[in-house]
Amino acid sequence: MKALDLLVFTAGVVAATLASAQGTDVRPHLVFRVIPMQGAFSNEHTVTPYRLYDRLIVTVMDPVTCGQRPLDAAVSIKGNTLFLSYALTDSSGGSRSCTLVSEFEVMDAPNRDLEVSFAGGTEPYVIAKMRKCPGYKPSGDDIWECMVPSKN
Repeated sequence: MKALDLLVFTAGVVAATLASAQGTDVRPHLVFRVIPMQGAFSNEHTVTPYRLYDRLIVTVMDPVTCGQRPLDAAVSIKGNTLFLSYALTDSSGGSRSCTLVSEFEVMDAPNRDLEVSFAGGTEPYVIAKMRKCPGYKPSGDDIWECMVPSKN
């Protein structure tokens, strides 16, 4: 009987730990890709997030000096904000503008409304909001299964 009591106690501790961990910041898994493009497309940052179940795909168009490359892509979540960032290699005195196109694939995103903030290099964060997919009818309580970029 003592082993059963210990097992029940251990299960309770694990359940309590998992319940309290849900309220803390989460570190989801990140896969980062650079999409090869030539030339300048825009002088504006574009952050476009999509969500399907627990996976977020965020495409970023970042105006940079030609030849700059991203380093150390990172993801973190604080509250209801998903922060994406990378450092940039030195511009090496270049003057021509190019657009760096990249994709952040974030797995294990928590089930809650998330605002996406991106910064490349030392620039300020660019914010993108999401909304529920139009016409989407979730089969359960997980209303975050399908999200698309919000206009505002």
